[in-house]
This record gives sequence, structure tokens and C-alpha cells, in this order.
Amino acid sequence: MSRDQDPSSSSFLVVAIDFGTTFSGYAFQFRHDYESDGIRSIFANTSWVADGGNGLMSWKTPTTLLLNTDDSFNSFGYEAEEVYQELIENDEHHDYHYFRRFKMMLHDKMIMDRNVTIEDSGGRKYPARSVFQHSIAYLKDHFFKTIEDRALGLEPEDITWVLTAGIPSKNLQLALEPEAASLFCKYIPTEKQTNEDGQNIKLVPFCAGTRYMILDLGGGTGDVTVHEVIDENTLKELNVASGGAWGGTNVDRAYMELLISIFGEDVIKRFKTERRTDMLEFQRDFEMKKRTIRDRMGQNIRPVVISIPACLSEYVREMKGWSLENAISNSEYADKIKLKPGNKFAFARELMETLFQTTKEQIVQHVREILDNQDSENRISAILMVGGFSTSNIIVDAIKEAFPDLRVVVPPEPGLAVVKGAVLYGHAPLTIASRVCKYTYGVAVYDTFKEGVHPPEKRLETKTEVLCKDIFNKFIEAGQSVSVNSSVNKTYDVTEPNAPMALNIFATTEKNPAFTTDEKCEMLGSITIQPPEGGWKKDAKIKVSMKFGGTEFEVHATDEQSPQTVYSTQFDFLTFNSRTQSTLV
Repeated sequence: MSRDQDPSSSSFLVVAIDFGTTFSGYAFQFRHDYESDGIRSIFANTSWVADGGNGLMSWKTPTTLLLNTDDSFNSFGYEAEEVYQELIENDEHHDYHYFRRFKMMLHDKMIMDRNVTIEDSGGRKYPARSVFQHSIAYLKDHFFKTIEDRALGLEPEDITWVLTAGIPSKNLQLALEPEAASLFCKYIPTEKQTNEDGQNIKLVPFCAGTRYMILDLGGGTGDVTVHEVIDENTLKELNVASGGAWGGTNVDRAYMELLISIFGEDVIKRFKTERRTDMLEFQRDFEMKKRTIRDRMGQNIRPVVISIPACLSEYVREMKGWSLENAISNSEYADKIKLKPGNKFAFARELMETLFQTTKEQIVQHVREILDNQDSENRISAILMVGGFSTSNIIVDAIKEAFPDLRVVVPPEPGLAVVKGAVLYGHAPLTIASRVCKYTYGVAVYDTFKEGVHPPEKRLETKTEVLCKDIFNKFIEAGQSVSVNSSVNKTYDVTEPNAPMALNIFATTEKNPAFTTDEKCEMLGSITIQPPEGGWKKDAKIKVSMKFGGTEFEVHATDEQSPQTVYSTQFDFLTFNSRTQSTLV
């Protein structure tokens, strides 16, 4: 979105919604506070509290949704978890739809359509759009309840929303998470500024020319991007955004595997099935404890004490004939776990640290691969760590130890860096000079069939010629750096004088695909270019212009003979249930 179209210029308030894999939340700031205080006056709702008496508080609330039997909204976050567990205990849950960490189900999808589904806890498929709409609507309504006591009389047009959907488009901005994090950290001092005599003057944010990596570690995933500071308000993306499923939830899974090795899979399965409320409290207890675990570079060397639910102790005795003390002594961890009064396990800290080992190694390996692929002119000097999992000292210290020559910067409250950065983006969008394409984009076209070159199955005979169908006509290539708001133009002949021109767009990870039917090619959507009144001119050629590099995809079509005439285009990324034939040659 250009600055001329910036809806925040007339808004009194910017609200950003961070819809995460495991946790979600929002932050907001009034324009007058932004102009006078910068980041200091951004309010993030950090009062999300779980019931149950364990005192669990978090910066955000779990990305968990519960829908009623008639598909209407029931609850979200901690409340959804607790209501659903109560329904299970009363055996009333069967017709409800419960979605937990559902965003992760879409992680590996390169493309999605409007009919994409995700499964609820019962394995039933449900429209993903409805799940996201209910969830975002909850966060939006929660914000209004938070602010209504101020009786400000705000109108919808007074608010700019960032990083969300279900908001009127004229009031909506989209910001990419790494860029929002970079914008937030623009206000965080990270470098020493010196005078002409080489004396330190003050700490300042990243200076022009600095190249740094953004390591965004959340609950479900880790994402990596490399930026270069061009000037105070401009960044350049240096590599394709990448990542993997190595977030904090991997530690949770490792913890459950540890318990299975101690008590047995049958015991844990029964505990999960029959005592879901106790299981939820048990998981939340670990969620609190894992935040305080430190590795050998940290200061805390005391064991990690976790309460074992009485029902779990009963299952162990009933199903195994063991006491908790027997369960410990029979396991391979007899020297690393001690039983304390009140059914409590004291885990040696080094044992708990092993739960992070696999995830820690995956993160370090991925960062190293990116660094190894940087050319000498684009070497980075710092790693900026954001996201909730970046609060883990084990992970932070692992990065510092693996890359001692790089500065590792962790802003205050790293889990809120993205959402607070999104608020700042709503006030003054950061300028991105260029981005790197993750995929190769192109369209399906016909060309003259060449014997011995084109596959026989691609041969198509018409009344006047023999054509090859499904040729991938490339617009832009994976890994290519593209200036924001720059356009790539292609010219096509009109073949039907009165018919709309249908253009099917494809994407692939391959740099030079031959056909749109190649294995890794996926259809993204279609563009329909409507003919002018009276039909196309004779020998008309249509120039299709695709604008890349922004957070939105723009497509325009003009008659090459009359460039002042811009034909209407319809670009739909989410409708491609079947592949239609292209009318372009």
C-alpha cells in the first residue's frame, strides 16, 4: 500500500493483531502518543490469565477456538481450553468444534483456496476461513471492550488495523512480521555511536549499511529473514524468508516423551483421555516452569520442581503396580529425578535442558546454513531475536555460543516485538526498498509445437496450427531481488474478439519450470481481463503488468496500441478448484 493510500494518516488510533501459531494478542497506540513518546506508549494487553489457580499469565492468549454445536462462537484462548475440558468431563463435547494451534495445520501449504479446511479435535473438517474469522473477531471485540471504558466515541474510520482480516479494506494495512519486528527494533539502541576522535557518544539503533538477521521464534515455527539498513526509514531484504517447525511446542512434545519413558505410554494415554482438566493444568504448570530453565551459561542451577497430579500417581500404581518412587528408579533417569513430598518431581536442570536439544540444534543449523550462503559483500553483523521462544535463555545462549562473532540482540519482551512493531507500522509504514521472491511466478500459455522438443501429450491441433499447451511463461524467478512497486510486463495476443481473456497464474520453487503441469507447480489463481465495449480491436495486443515486492499483488492490463486505456482486471488468489484453459498465445 502506498503512502498516498495510507489509512493511518487520518486515524486517531492504530490497532495491531498478532495472530500466532500458539498464542495471539493485540496492541494499540493513539497517534498523539506515537508522535510524543514513540514506542513507550504502546499498550499491549498482557493480562491474559488462565483460571485454575496455577497463576499462569502470558503476554498473549492461546490460539484456541471453541464453536458451539450450531457453529456459533463459544470462546477463545484460555477460556476455550477450560470450557472444552468441562464439556468433556460432562460428556457433552461431542458436537462441539474445538481447534487448538490450528494455524500450524496450514504451515506447509504453498497455496490455499477459499475451501481449504482444517480439522477440529474430533477429526472433522471445518472451513478454515470460518475458524480464522471467529478468532480474529474475538480479538477485535476484546480490544473494543478494553477501550470502551475511556468513552472516546471512536468511529470505525478513526482506527487503522494492522496484520489482520475481517476489517474494511480502507482501514486495513498488511505488514510482514520480520518488517514489523525490524521497525520496533529501530527504536532499540543496538550499536555504539562514536565521534571523530573515536570516543563513544551513545547507543543508537542499527546504522545505515548494517546487515542483520531476524530470527523470529514462536511457539510453532521459527522464521528467518536478512535485512540491510539503507537509511533511517528504509530496509532491503537480502534473502528469501525461510524457516521450519522448530518452535517452543517441540519442547512440550519432548517433555511428554520424557514422561512416557518414565510412566509408560498406556498410562499417559489414559491420563490424557480420562483426566483432561488435570492434563491441561499439568501442561500449564510445565509452560511456566520451562520459562525459567537456563543452560550452563545461566545463573539458575536449582532443580525444576513439577507437581505430579494425584490421579496420574493412581494410574501408575493401578496399571504398573509401582509407586512414583518405583517409576523413577525403574527409568533411565533415576539419578536425575528426585521424589519430593506432595507428589512432586525435582528434575535435574541438565535433564530439562535436554528437552531443548533437538530444537536448539535445528535452529542453529538453519542459521549457519544461511550465514554460509551469504556472499562476502553481504555478510551480516548481528542477529535480532524476537518471538515468544526468544525469551528462552537456553535458545539465546545457544545462538550466542554458536556465533560468537555476531552481536545477538534480544529486545525487551521479544514476544511483543512483532505486534508492537505492527502498531508503529500503522502510524508510519517502513519503506522496503526490495524483497526477494520465494517462488517463481508465471502463467500458462500456448506456443508453436516443436517436434522432438515438446512432449507429445502437450500437442494441440487447431484449424490453422499445431500448438504446445501448458507452457510456463515466467514473470519472475525464485531468489530474484525485486524492487518494491516495480512491475514485470508481458504482451499477449487477443485470440477471441469478444471473449474475456483468462490468465491462470502459477508458482513453483523451481527456477526454470518448463510446464505449468510440472510436479512442483501450483496454480495460485486467475486473472480475468474484460474486453472493452464492442469487443477487442483487430490484432489487439494486451500488456499485462504484475507488480511484485509489496505485501499485496497488483495486476493491470492495457491495450498496447492505446496505453491510456486500462482494462478492468479481476485477480483472485483463492479460486482455483480446477485448471481452466488459457486463451493467451
